[in-house]
Amino acid sequence: MGQYGTNRKWLIKMAKILVILITGKDNINTEMVAFNFAANAVKNAKSTVEFMFLGRGVQAANRKQKSSPQFRDQLDILQKLSIPVKICEMSMAGEGLTPDDIFPGLESVYGGVEADARIQDGYSVITF
Repeated sequence: MGQYGTNRKWLIKMAKILVILITGKDNINTEMVAFNFAANAVKNAKSTVEFMFLGRGVQAANRKQKSSPQFRDQLDILQKLSIPVKICEMSMAGEGLTPDDIFPGLESVYGGVEADARIQDGYSVITF
């Protein structure tokens, strides 16, 4: 069976991943890859996933932007999969966004503190 044997599936299923979107609105393809990665990690690998908008990535959560219908659809998919979706308050302020500008249902956090807490909980961090 090799070194991993049947335990390999168990290891994959137990993965905990924090997906952080740091790409601004200038790269919609990367933003979509981040959403799809998070959703597929839950659907296909049964991973525990959290998603966070950080830095310029908070632009994707702006419901008043041109691409907002596409992003709303992606957020709906994440939420249907019970993936917690968070947004950094400091990054929002830096981009001039207020809570009224972003999609409803996002948990407001301090991004660095949140990332550290997830790392302490054993999460791997993947940024897009």
